[in-house]
Amino acid sequence: MDISANRLLVVDDQPDILDFVGQVAESVGYEVRLANDAAQFREAVRSFRPTLMLLDLQMPQTDGIELIRELGATGTRASILISSGMDQRVLQSAEQLGIAHGLKMAGFLQKPIMLADLEAILGQHLRAPRVPTEDELRRAIDRAQLLVHYQPKCMLADGRWTVVGVEGLIRWEHPEFGLVYPDAFIPLAEKTGLIAALTDFVLQEGIRQLGDWRAQGTDLDLSVNLSPHLVRELDFPDRLSDLMRGHALPNARLTLEITETAALEDPARTRDILTRLRVKDFGLSLDDFGTGFSSLTQLYRMPFNELKLDKSLGIELHQSAEARTIVRSLVELAHNLGLKVCTEGVETAAALKFLELAGSDFVQGYYLGRPVAATAIPALAARSPALAAAG
Repeated sequence: MDISANRLLVVDDQPDILDFVGQVAESVGYEVRLANDAAQFREAVRSFRPTLMLLDLQMPQTDGIELIRELGATGTRASILISSGMDQRVLQSAEQLGIAHGLKMAGFLQKPIMLADLEAILGQHLRAPRVPTEDELRRAIDRAQLLVHYQPKCMLADGRWTVVGVEGLIRWEHPEFGLVYPDAFIPLAEKTGLIAALTDFVLQEGIRQLGDWRAQGTDLDLSVNLSPHLVRELDFPDRLSDLMRGHALPNARLTLEITETAALEDPARTRDILTRLRVKDFGLSLDDFGTGFSSLTQLYRMPFNELKLDKSLGIELHQSAEARTIVRSLVELAHNLGLKVCTEGVETAAALKFLELAGSDFVQGYYLGRPVAATAIPALAARSPALAAAG
C-alpha cells in the first residue's frame, strides 16, 4: 500500500481550472498530477498510478470520451470523475459509457466547478493513507532521502509581479513510494520530536541553496516554516546567524514563518527568542492567519514584521465576497500596524488583480508558480511570472 493513498490526475486544457482543482485537491489531502493534453495524461496514468481521475470531456485534440475508451481497455482501477460545461444529459451519457467499459465511475462536475462541490466529491473518495512509521522517518533523515522544493513569492515592482523570494517546502524522496508530501509525515514528526530535525534540514539546505543562487546571480529571499521546538531554544538566533554568515548572506534574506500556536506555547521565552531574531534582522511572519482562533493580540505583542494570510482565503477570493472583505480588512489592519502582508492560495488572474488593488505586498499560489526543484528557480526568477499589473 502506498503512503500516499490518494493520487488525483486531472486532465483539462484550461490552465486556470488545472491550478484551481490542483490547489483544492492538495488542501483536501491528495497528491496531484496535472495534464493539459492527452500525451501528458497517458504518461501520468502509467507513471503516477492515480487512484482518482478528473477528465474534461471537451479538449481540442482528444476528447474525454476517447480517453474513457482507452482507460476501459487498460483495465484501470482508478475512480473516474467527469467534468464539462455541457448539459447534464451529456454528462450522464458519458458516465454510463464509462460503466459499460468496466470503469469505476465516480460521478461528474458541471462547469464552472464550484469550490463546495469539488471539495465534497473529492472528500467522498479519500482513502485512509498508510501512515509511515517513526523508524521509516528516522531512516529518511539518516539516509538523506529528504529534499526541499521552492515556491515563488512575488511582489509588485514597476507595474509587474516579480519573483523576489521563495518558500522552502520539505519533501521525502521515498525509495519505494516516490515523492511523499509533508501532510503524510509532518504529524508523525511533530508527535515524535523529529520535526526539529526536519526544520533544521530545511533551514540548512535552503540557506545553502540561497548562497548558491546568489553566486549564480540570482538574489532571492527565503521563507521557512519554523518548528515550535526551535522557538524554545535560546541559542537558536545565534546558531542561525552563524549559518547565514557561513554562506555570506545577510540575515534580512531569511524570513521565519511561525504559527500562532507556537507563539503562544511559552509566551515569555518565545518573545525573548523572536525579539532577538528581529534584532539580528531576520524576518518574522505570523503564518496561517485568518483561520482557527487567530488572535489579533499576537500582531502587536510579538515582534512580527509580516502577516501571512492562510491559503483558504486566497482560494476563495474569486468567488466569495466575504473572503474579499476579510482580506481587504486584514491588509489594512496589518499596514496600520506597520506589517507587510503575504497572501497565499492565489489561483486566478481575478484573485491577483484583487490583491493588487487591496495592497497585498506579496503573493503566492499556483497561478504564479508551483513548488519546484531548486534547479528550476533561477530560470523562473529570471523570466518571473512577469504578470502585468491591473492598472
